[in-house]
Amino acid sequence: MKHSKIASQLGVNRWVIVNDLTLMRREGDPELKEARRAQALIQAGKQSVGAKERDERFVNMTGMTLQEKSFQNMIEFFKTELMNIMNSSDQNAAIMRLPKSTRRPLVKNGIITKGWHNRVITPLALEYLVS
Repeated sequence: MKHSKIASQLGVNRWVIVNDLTLMRREGDPELKEARRAQALIQAGKQSVGAKERDERFVNMTGMTLQEKSFQNMIEFFKTELMNIMNSSDQNAAIMRLPKSTRRPLVKNGIITKGWHNRVITPLALEYLVS
């Protein structure tokens, strides 16, 4: 609720509310913390409902989840790099030769494994590339 609405309901100046809330925040008022937690839970619930509806619509339109579609798009986009990695004798060295701007999305989308000395193409990505 906005400060002006609270002030009008209580019949006081808006700045009285602002100053009181600032003081409560500084002192760590437990009731204010509880109210903020409740408000955050309500917002999270609203967002998750909207996200679920979007995900369901996406699945109905494409037949796959957003993560699966992102994975598929990344494989197609980086196909030449991935084929070079597959054909190399040392996959880790071939992956390390890629620029960091290429490696990051590949790791994030589960196409190559994380690690320092043992990076390889994941089995799921290999399966998709071979087919």
